[in-house]
Amino acid sequence: MITSRKIFSILILIAGTLFFSSCVKDEFDAPDKVEVPVGTVITIAELRNMFQGEIIEFDQDFSVYATVTMDDKSGNIYRSAYVEDETGAINLRLQAPGGIYEGDSVRIYLKGTLLGSYQRMLQLDNVNVDRNIIKLATQRSVEPVTVSITDVLSGNYQARLIRLEDVQFALAELGKTFADKENQITENRLLEDCFGNRIIVRTSGYAGFADKPIPEGRGPLVAIAATYGSDIQLYIRSLSEVELTGERCPIPGEDLNLMSISNLRQNFSEGVTNIPPNTRIEGIVISDFDNDNHPGQNLYLQDESGAGIALRFSDFHSFPMGTKIRVIVSNMSMNRFNGLLQIENIPLGNAYDLGPGTMPQPVQVTIANINNMLEMYESTLVTIPNVTISGGTTFTGNLNISDGTGQMLLYTYSWASFAGTPVPSGTITLTGIVSVYNSPQFLIRNLNDISSK
Repeated sequence: MITSRKIFSILILIAGTLFFSSCVKDEFDAPDKVEVPVGTVITIAELRNMFQGEIIEFDQDFSVYATVTMDDKSGNIYRSAYVEDETGAINLRLQAPGGIYEGDSVRIYLKGTLLGSYQRMLQLDNVNVDRNIIKLATQRSVEPVTVSITDVLSGNYQARLIRLEDVQFALAELGKTFADKENQITENRLLEDCFGNRIIVRTSGYAGFADKPIPEGRGPLVAIAATYGSDIQLYIRSLSEVELTGERCPIPGEDLNLMSISNLRQNFSEGVTNIPPNTRIEGIVISDFDNDNHPGQNLYLQDESGAGIALRFSDFHSFPMGTKIRVIVSNMSMNRFNGLLQIENIPLGNAYDLGPGTMPQPVQVTIANINNMLEMYESTLVTIPNVTISGGTTFTGNLNISDGTGQMLLYTYSWASFAGTPVPSGTITLTGIVSVYNSPQFLIRNLNDISSK
């Protein structure tokens, strides 16, 4: 039963509710619109030309009109975007991720931003999307410029949206994914054209396509060209722009005469220092590019004949240990450099990756064998048991090794990954490459070449 007191209380509550409802506005006042001045309008080319090596902080009113060509939504770049106008392109480093997207037509208000270079990549830093970016339109596309790998490697297309035709990933990349998504590790993959020119495709472990397999075919690819130190590299925006579905490039040199390394060495011993025309060699890389215990232009190659030879390229190479390669050596000269027989001044474009190969089994020898039959073992992979090392506490430089049959030098370059590692004590087994520097020299490739007796 409802009493008169309860009825009175309910009426008071209803009246109060009606009173407060009548005080609530149906429309809110719009926030004050912040007018961002335009100031002096410049092109991206003019902006890039302002940078002369010192960071520029903009404290006056400048604006740049551009279109966003890549955003960070895919995860392949972070707190970053690329923009382009008809004169050039530049990387924007954002204070926070997101906020501008591919296809946005924008005015970039430069006040408060910083123009500088990071690892040789010119960038506009400290960009606040709310304060520095004024969106003018969306879904505006920029046509990529069609160029070659050599064009991009010139450095003249930094931050530009580019298109490459007839490219493919190197054989050594097939079977891999774009990056390590599980561990969120960024990876580099080598892209090449049919002439052997190569460029890095860099993919973040956070990219949505990081775990997708590397396509095996050839075709067009669209990407952003970027710089990191001495490397020119590409960032893919979407896998839909990687159309590598055609037949792979024929590997040059198939029609040339295949000469064994043992025949090359025999020719040299008979006084023939020039390699015949129309000649190729093929073999397995036995030196270790990753651990770097050799000059960056050098490589040791061993073929099915069991013989090996040192190759000296005209530029730094990136062939991993265990890769099978083809090298066009027509009319090239062989010479001994401080006693080491090598093919000299090989253009890097003359070497072609044939994919993973089968490493030759190291031949077990003694140091006496090496000293007495150096020509047989030079530039090949061998194993020496019962070795002791003396002459230093770390691997850097020359050390003495002996096995009871003789002595020779173990050499480690100062830039090798293991140069500062302490030398093991006691008797060990060494695997490595027989080299020469005026006298026999032994090169281990990495610390896995050392095992206990």
